[in-house]
Amino acid sequence: MTDPVSAAHEELLGRGHPAWMDFPRSSPALLPALSRLAAQRADLDDVVLVGMGGSSLAAEVIASAAGRPLTVLDTTDCGQVEAVLERDPERMLVILSSKSGETIETNSLCRVMIQHLAERLPSDEAARHCVAVTDPGSLLHRIALDRGYAAVLADPSVGGRYSALGPFGLVAGALLGTDVDGLLADSAVIRDELERADNPGRELGSVLAHSALAGRGALVLDVPDPRLSGLGDWIEQLVAESTGKDGRGILPVVGGCDPDGSIRVLLTAGGGIPAVEGVGTLGIHRPLGAQFLLWEYATVIASRILGVNPFDQPNVEESKANTATLLGEGKVDEKPGFTEDAIEVYTAGADLRARTVAGVLSELTERIPAQGYLSVMSYLDRERDAKVAEIGDGLRAQTHWPVTFGWGPRLLHSVGQYHKGGPSGGVFCQITGAVKADIEIPGRPFTLAGLQAAQAGGDRRALLSRGRTVLRLHLRDRESGIEQLVEAVAGARP
Repeated sequence: MTDPVSAAHEELLGRGHPAWMDFPRSSPALLPALSRLAAQRADLDDVVLVGMGGSSLAAEVIASAAGRPLTVLDTTDCGQVEAVLERDPERMLVILSSKSGETIETNSLCRVMIQHLAERLPSDEAARHCVAVTDPGSLLHRIALDRGYAAVLADPSVGGRYSALGPFGLVAGALLGTDVDGLLADSAVIRDELERADNPGRELGSVLAHSALAGRGALVLDVPDPRLSGLGDWIEQLVAESTGKDGRGILPVVGGCDPDGSIRVLLTAGGGIPAVEGVGTLGIHRPLGAQFLLWEYATVIASRILGVNPFDQPNVEESKANTATLLGEGKVDEKPGFTEDAIEVYTAGADLRARTVAGVLSELTERIPAQGYLSVMSYLDRERDAKVAEIGDGLRAQTHWPVTFGWGPRLLHSVGQYHKGGPSGGVFCQITGAVKADIEIPGRPFTLAGLQAAQAGGDRRALLSRGRTVLRLHLRDRESGIEQLVEAVAGARP
């Protein structure tokens, strides 16, 4: 019987292998058209990308690693969206990025941005400010044809999280003037190496999978190299959403200390950054283009060893269905267990007995089982409420087990699959906040704030239905609530 690693290698590089494995060789043909597109819009220097998960994360990494400004709208937070709407539309270039155009966050944000530009620019000019990246024949493709937007079409056989080296990753980089030629050249080098039966991707995937099977299921990603800025978030989605199902999986932890039950990977682009690798640390020193393809290959290897399908995400769909249900009901009706100053504490389903914020957080960390983890999920403004991320560091000081921090709803398209489909040892802290000014969604019966609340509520339902412990902290005033929360976490340390 063929071993799973050899079978996966043949699947990826034998006859009928997936199209994404050939992106290093096929994507260069796309570059001349992207160069012309960039030249025609050289005066539009405020680039905004609307997309979720695999439709936005690689583009965000490519821009960040090159030091180019790219605003990624993968949020339903009104404050974060309003900050974009306040900018000069005459300088704005909006990339609408989605395989289908039907994902509720992307569809809603596309509606908001399309109307925003249509109301503020001459009718014969607005079309030049939008570029669609999508699959042929999709809803978004039809919208682009109807409105006269430029459209870059992707291969419909390639899933979003394996599309870093295709149009979903490259279009924004090309429009921003990054070295996408060099990115693909670096990926072509690793593509040749992966042809060998004994290759670095096979080794990486095998180490990750066997570590998880041995009880070390947390993957700590240490990325000190600015040339790989943001790569940890992209790997998080790729690995968690691909492997976290059927009660198995690998949990990526971006940054932080090395908790019990973890394997650490140090990532640099090679040369110029000291590669300090301790015991139990795996070093991967490759440029960005090579990192993309190496991790995609290795993730499929790891998934096959674990016995899961690396290309589906069944539990992501569950939270989407719950969100739709809550939107249909019109409200999320819950009562707090108690209120402390600016924070309402919701403990239904958590069975936490403390009556202070510091107390319930301490109880929550005590609930983490052996080989488990704590996930903090923040449905707030990633820019103006960024300080809330400090509580991740504070909670890590209270436990030996992994603590992750993520922003909703983007986390629903990454570690959200692992939370519900992976091992059952997770406990969860969800942070929501009051909305000062709501935003209407053209053609929809719900608002952006209503969608954000339904997404948080839908994910809570999905987690609670699996018996997970979920604490929700709602900030009645965001600024004072975050200060109070950070102080509470510091006060809860042993």
